[in-house]
Amino acid sequence: MKISLKGIVGIFLAVFLAAGLIAFQEEVLAADKPEVLNFGVIGDYSGPYAPTVGPTRPGTEDAWEYINSELGGIKGVKGNPLIRDMTGKIDLGLNMYNEVINTKPKPLFVDIYITPLSEALRPRYVENDVVGFHAGAVVSLYPQANSYAMYPLYPEMVGAVIKYVRDQWKEKRPMKVGIITWDTSYGRAILIKEFFDYLKEIGVEVVGEPQVFGIREVDITTQLMKLRAANPDYLVTNITGGGPLAIERNLKDMGWEIDVLNTAGFEWGSARLDLAAFEGNLVSLPTASFDETDNPGIQTMMKYFKKNNRTVKDISIFYILAWQCALIEHKVMTEVVDKHGWEGLNIKNLKEALNNLKDFQPLGGLSRITYTDKRRTPHYVKIYKCTNGKFIPLTDWLEVKDMRPPEFK
Repeated sequence: MKISLKGIVGIFLAVFLAAGLIAFQEEVLAADKPEVLNFGVIGDYSGPYAPTVGPTRPGTEDAWEYINSELGGIKGVKGNPLIRDMTGKIDLGLNMYNEVINTKPKPLFVDIYITPLSEALRPRYVENDVVGFHAGAVVSLYPQANSYAMYPLYPEMVGAVIKYVRDQWKEKRPMKVGIITWDTSYGRAILIKEFFDYLKEIGVEVVGEPQVFGIREVDITTQLMKLRAANPDYLVTNITGGGPLAIERNLKDMGWEIDVLNTAGFEWGSARLDLAAFEGNLVSLPTASFDETDNPGIQTMMKYFKKNNRTVKDISIFYILAWQCALIEHKVMTEVVDKHGWEGLNIKNLKEALNNLKDFQPLGGLSRITYTDKRRTPHYVKIYKCTNGKFIPLTDWLEVKDMRPPEFK
């Protein structure tokens, strides 16, 4: 078949225009693609929370090294964590938050590892159009806006370990617990109606008035004496760092032998402060344990832990949670770019992706994460026993009781 000169010219023009259109589209996409993606990370690395929270710094660094080197970042764009030490001081943390969100390009996510700071920042996330990841406290999460928790609500976690102990209870009378916790929004996070209603539901009696103490207090004999008079079978708390140690040492000084049930605040960082004091303690944790050496997520994580010469002081649940946060952020950002392109990488689309995250298990089992628009906390924990500083699982994943206040359901 013969093709006229006019036809050849037409074909050439069509190919030329198509190539030009493709080049134009690639140029537009490249213009929308950022050179780097910043992430805010603010925690206490040298103050009262540091024994537990401090390892979020190396955990964040290692997680983003893994994501950037093995996963190609977010669609070829490297993640850059902006890590700041607020030393346990809320005012300093607020200043650091202002600094971080004014960095260019502005972070779309901030990881806040101190509950009182996340409580103060909850409305700011909306004003600044960012998503905040932080602790499981109602005051930090609800009413629903731009806040998501790294783990279940504190009362949900401590409720899970209380129920585990209650299920082993052999006596005919109800099991009795006394409560002693920090006088902060973190410590008081368990003191909600839904928690007390749940204990009634499972047949556990709260005895005595809940006692509170300051995060730097070491003599809490007065509070413990009041609880001992009520004769509980177990003590319940929601604290971290040196707080659990203060309780154990005061109990020893008083000659009162009683087990203390805690949430994720009691883990390797606290246990290392005095291994003997915490021997046999039970706790619910929202992640796999460093001591589950057959867990694929732990194995991947530990490759970077060893590669970067991390030390025993970096073994903390918050090292694991830093990985979890980074991997969630990587997952939802990748999904949004795949679905909407770089121009669609905004808070509205990221929240939609987060609210549809179902049973995500980072690295094949580091944790189990489900979020919905209404419920902004993960749903699962395991029960562990502290044995010679190791946390040995007693259960597989357990779904916690939903303890959101009814107005937020």
